[in-house]
Amino acid sequence: IQNKKAEWRTICGKATQIIAPSNAIAEAMCRNGLSREKVTVIPHGIPKTTQPVVLSERSDKIRFFYVGRICRVKGVHVLLEAFNGIPASNKSELHIIGGAGNKGEQRYMDALQHRYTASNIVWHGKVAPDKVFDTIKDFDVMVHPTICLEIFGLNIAEALAMNKPVLATRCGGAEMQIFENVNGWLVTPNDVEALRTKMDWIVENGISFNLSRLSD
Repeated sequence: IQNKKAEWRTICGKATQIIAPSNAIAEAMCRNGLSREKVTVIPHGIPKTTQPVVLSERSDKIRFFYVGRICRVKGVHVLLEAFNGIPASNKSELHIIGGAGNKGEQRYMDALQHRYTASNIVWHGKVAPDKVFDTIKDFDVMVHPTICLEIFGLNIAEALAMNKPVLATRCGGAEMQIFENVNGWLVTPNDVEALRTKMDWIVENGISFNLSRLSD
């Protein structure tokens, strides 16, 4: 930690310009000693998908999905607790795509899989990057439940590029990517009830907007 602090002091003193990928990260940099005149916010971009935009034609239920590491800071436990309490569980599914990266994350994932065994919660495990599109193409809403400060939601950008609305926590980068009731929804981080309420609302009201008009 001390080495990181010393490194950051050196950067603050010697750098003439710093690029931040989101307003939240820019604010964090300034709180830690960077002169505001030195920082410029330039959001990350992603390559345009070569796959066609897909809208699910099935209306019998809402298929939520999560893509990423299965670890505590990503808020997977919050997502599962929230989803598990949705009243109309027969109208929804939750698909978890990803795996653990170390022994601690493996224990965390094992505990969640042991606890959440409902038939409408599907654990897909790790999926190769070039297979993600085929895995999620028939799903409806991506959920990004992170409880830590994130630089930028690459998974959010990829989901939006595929015409998938995103329900995300206000975790930093998401606030620059999600526009309420335009391409998704934002909720308070680490708040099971807020996430459950919004997921239940989506299940009951459906998805009424089309992101393809925003793809350019």
